[in-house]
Amino acid sequence: MRVWIILGVLAALIILGVISSSRNKKHDGYSKLEKQWGHLQSKKYDSDDYENISHYAKLVKNKGFYIDDITWNDLELDRVFQAMDIANSSIGRENLYKTLRMPETDPGKIKTKDEAIRWFSDDEEKRVRVQTKLSKLGFVHNFSFSNYIDSIQGLKSVGSGISILLDILLAAAILFSIFVNAAIGIIFVVAVVLTATAVYFKKKPSIEPYFTCLSQVSRMVRAGMDFEELKDDLNDAPDSIKQRFDDISRCTDILSPCIKNDFLIADCASVGSPAEVFMNYVRMFTHVDIIHYNKAIKMMQGNQESIMQLMENLGYIETCICAASFREAVGKWSVPEIIDISDADTDIKILELDDVIHPLVKDCVPNSVIVPFEGLNSVLLTGSNASGKSTFLKAVAINTLLSQAISTSLSYRYRAPVYRLFSSMSLRDDLKNSGSYYMVEIKSLKRIMDAAAIQDDIPVLCFVDEVLRGTNTIERIAASSSILEKLSCMNAVTFAATHDIELTGLLNNRYANYHLKEDMIDDGISFSYKLFDGPATTRNAIALLKNLGYDSEIIQAASKRAEEFMRTGVWR
Repeated sequence: MRVWIILGVLAALIILGVISSSRNKKHDGYSKLEKQWGHLQSKKYDSDDYENISHYAKLVKNKGFYIDDITWNDLELDRVFQAMDIANSSIGRENLYKTLRMPETDPGKIKTKDEAIRWFSDDEEKRVRVQTKLSKLGFVHNFSFSNYIDSIQGLKSVGSGISILLDILLAAAILFSIFVNAAIGIIFVVAVVLTATAVYFKKKPSIEPYFTCLSQVSRMVRAGMDFEELKDDLNDAPDSIKQRFDDISRCTDILSPCIKNDFLIADCASVGSPAEVFMNYVRMFTHVDIIHYNKAIKMMQGNQESIMQLMENLGYIETCICAASFREAVGKWSVPEIIDISDADTDIKILELDDVIHPLVKDCVPNSVIVPFEGLNSVLLTGSNASGKSTFLKAVAINTLLSQAISTSLSYRYRAPVYRLFSSMSLRDDLKNSGSYYMVEIKSLKRIMDAAAIQDDIPVLCFVDEVLRGTNTIERIAASSSILEKLSCMNAVTFAATHDIELTGLLNNRYANYHLKEDMIDDGISFSYKLFDGPATTRNAIALLKNLGYDSEIIQAASKRAEEFMRTGVWR
């Protein structure tokens, strides 16, 4: 009997620990929400993290336009995603990534997203209440929930017969130790427990990911139930948010039978808590999670669509909250004016940006650009080294993405239709496939031309930095001018940056010319990073060599050769 008293005391201590842990967790949760809000984040994720974060986007990529890997990497969109990510759940984080990876192409949905984001921005109390509910979803590490949903339909029972038999034997052993012979009974209990543990670890590995999946479904459904408490707060909410909450309620009603006795399954977001440590031993000795698993999968099969809809709606709400925080963090932003391309009188090749900045460049100099300019629907950007050409191209591209993804532009004004976004900018040699830089370039450009050749109502907006830099001067200018000329005649608006001043003359009837320039001062070179009309008229490569302390003989020889070539057109 003394043994059972000791066990009772241990159980009481565990309960007290759970209560204390729950209170501390709640306080820490509020503190975290307050610290994150309105600040750009500096989180870092490794390749394994991104493999899980990106899975949901890859799963649904065929349902809309998807930013390809080249464009994503060119624009450093991992950094943009990280800066925006204040999600407090894996589901919210995966949805935010999917939102940036699949910018919206329906102007109406872009408008409704702005309404939802504004609602969360304008009412802190309601927003925090929603965030608190969503935070209960928690994070699942080294796992992508969406990866397993489609597999549920084909899952089969792992067999509960031996688990039930072991539970009966364990109960008999405990009763024997209490009422007959404690010593022999305890030996019997230990024997059954050791056998149960061995069987448990043999069965569990094949279905453990689905335990995590069931746990996530349970958390989503319980979050949906919690949202019922917020219904009275929705009177002033936009219709899009009300619809999302209604969809959550509907999915929750469908899935609620699936989570009965869900405490028997390990809680994937509470690993390490006193309650979970205790329950893990209970599961190990009694197999209650395996027995529950066999019942739960039968109820979940056929409900994958409801599970996905619940995941999408919860993730959408948290993405809107991330976007609202991002707006607060950047300070200066505008709601984009998305042109309806169904209007037959509207030129679908148009882009107007006033005072646009790059979201991740500190003290970024704002610039403005208009397409079409002087009747030309594409832009050729020239300028000196380090003058800001690449940053400007990325600023325009990223703001186009943000305008369509979260209805937010870091500019005084953004006006454009929806676009399919492509780039060819920060390429590298393909050493894995023995591909030269030039081969990587022409493949990258070919994919843009293939996209622009599609006569879609949604035109391509593409950005090309230093086109064909991987080959010799003569063939580079000949080929790049031909490619850019062809792109200007296709279903595309092109922004191209180049050092080849020759292109400004070859393409002046196809491309509007803009440039960035530098000023030579006593102690070196100064950059204004301001955009000007017309082609560049200055060069600074040799001046930069001088500024960095290169030998004067090198500087003089280089200057002399450059001047001679400019005068005669012949290198000497």
